Amino acid sequence: MIKEQGEDAECGAWIFTKNDCHLKDEDGNVDYGNNVEDPALIARIFDDVGNIDYIYTVIQECVDEVVEEQLMQLHKLTPLTNTN
Repeated sequence: MIKEQGEDAECGAWIFTKNDCHLKDEDGNVDYGNNVEDPALIARIFDDVGNIDYIYTVIQECVDEVVEEQLMQLHKLTPLTNTN
């Protein structure tokens, strides 16, 4: 992608690491200081997450929606010129 779009291409990314795999405490609340540490379990978690197409579908729909909104805004701000 860098070769195709260049090193300075704009992008949006969502990156999660093992530090985002929080366990819950005895009350069922997320314990942000207590993370999954088992490498095999972490690999399974991210393999499962990577295979969920829904995430990518929702992100693409959001990107499409924002693109359309921005184009509509641009067209409202850009004065029409008469070429006659």
